[in-house]
Amino acid sequence: MSPDDGMRIEHPRTLTEIVTERLRNAIIEGQYGFGENVSEDKLASAFGVSRTPVRDALSALQFTGLVTVRPKRGSFVFTPTIEEVTELCEYRLMLEREALTMAMATGKKALVAELDRLLKKMEAAQDDGDAYAYARLDTEFHGSFFRHCQNGLVRRAFDLAEARIATIRTALTAPFKERRDASYGEHVEIVDCLRRDDLAALEPVLSEHIKRTRVVAINSLSTAER
Repeated sequence: MSPDDGMRIEHPRTLTEIVTERLRNAIIEGQYGFGENVSEDKLASAFGVSRTPVRDALSALQFTGLVTVRPKRGSFVFTPTIEEVTELCEYRLMLEREALTMAMATGKKALVAELDRLLKKMEAAQDDGDAYAYARLDTEFHGSFFRHCQNGLVRRAFDLAEARIATIRTALTAPFKERRDASYGEHVEIVDCLRRDDLAALEPVLSEHIKRTRVVAINSLSTAER
């Protein structure tokens, strides 16, 4: 650590950054549904700010695909299509597989320790029947791959899709206990493979885990369209 590190002053976050984070979390946690209008006026009133930081926050979330801005119509939470879910899952598998390989090469002990901690919390959330706490922990579990991979470009690549993946998880997987049971078992398998340093065994486990998420999401979307 540099002698100056302890003297650095953190810059206060802007209103736009605060609004962006809070709106992002609200969408991920299901407070707004797919396709729901997110009115600038209502958001400004709810956050107690002017429309400018709200408008900037919506633009930032549009960049990640979480919000769709339609000229003269307003801003709306994204509505995933079957094609988009397929693309997201393929993208996710590619990035998670590589992030895990990097993380294991640079810090296996720290990665496995964090995943073990999260598994215990996920088990507790499942025992309590807290679907949304489980979904948040699920997102944190997969995010840990990127926190430990020591590659900023890979982390930023995942940032482009993480919010949409988390929103789909909350809306289509988390509310159903049997889906959470299957999910939890697969998370345990992932950690077991990593603890054994068995990346060959990890590949099919991770692939099946993400494939099941894709199938569940596509089935739910197909049912909703009927």
